[in-house]
Amino acid sequence: MAETILVIDDEPSMLCFLKQRLASEGFTVSTAGSGLDGINRASDLHPNLILLDLRMPAPDGWEVCKMLRANPKTQHIPIIAVTGVLLPDHLEQAMASGADDFAFKPIDLTDLLIRVRAMLDCRGIHDAVERRTRYMEISREMSAESARAHPPAS
Repeated sequence: MAETILVIDDEPSMLCFLKQRLASEGFTVSTAGSGLDGINRASDLHPNLILLDLRMPAPDGWEVCKMLRANPKTQHIPIIAVTGVLLPDHLEQAMASGADDFAFKPIDLTDLLIRVRAMLDCRGIHDAVERRTRYMEISREMSAESARAHPPAS
């Protein structure tokens, strides 16, 4: 099954460009033209990764990032912040808001694909660790339950 990427950007031409390019690489791509639409789609769709434009009308990308991180349904989805502005305070603000990585406009497709695949690999590792942790917790609970039901004979 193809990994799903949600692109949140208020520029229709950027949405179209990224959707076409990412789909041609085998990804399933969903788009949102505003921050609020993006938050709703992320919550409903639970994509494997989000590409998030920082400079949008309210809520801007920084605020959207904070909202995504505050929602238990979306808090672990990797976010690559996309910006055309190379100001250090913008990057620091995006990191503080919860972005995992950055891509700069104009988009260098090779660079973006490297970042996307790296984030998806990290997400895969995170998911595997979560699954094993849940398995260990369930195993401990079952062992404790079994010990209570069958105490050792004295």
